[in-house]
Amino acid sequence: MAAPVFIAIDWNGTVVPFFGAPMYRGAADAVAQWRAAGCLVFIVSHASQKQIADDVARSGLLVDGVFGVDDKGPTFSNLRAQHGSGLVLGDHPSDLRAAQEAGLPLLQACLEGQAPFPGSEARYTDWSEAALLVGALSV
Repeated sequence: MAAPVFIAIDWNGTVVPFFGAPMYRGAADAVAQWRAAGCLVFIVSHASQKQIADDVARSGLLVDGVFGVDDKGPTFSNLRAQHGSGLVLGDHPSDLRAAQEAGLPLLQACLEGQAPFPGSEARYTDWSEAALLVGALSV
C-alpha cells in the first residue's frame, strides 16, 4: 500500500476516552508526525459538528478538518473521492463498517482494554504503535 494521503480518525475512544478528557498519550505526537510528512488528518465523529469542533479545539490537536456526522460512511467516501488513498483509525465496529463502505482499511484502537473485533487491518494498544503501523502500511 502506498503512503496514505489522508487519515480519518474517530474521536471518542480513539483520541480521547470521552469528550472533555485529555488526549491519549502520544496521540498529538503521532498526528503531528503524519501531518509533517504531508498526510492530511481529519477527525470524523458521530457527534454534532459544534460538539466535536469544540472538543478538538479544547484539546489543541491540529488537524486538517473536523466532521461531526450521523453516518461516517459517506464522509469517509467523500474524503476518499477528494484525496485518494487513506485509512481510518477507530475503536468501534461501526467505524469498521463505515471504513469498509468507503473501501478504506481500518486500524483498530484497543486502548484501555477495548476489545478487539474481526475485520480491522491491524490493532494498536498505544499511539506509538499506531504511528509504527501507519509507517508499515506505507512501504
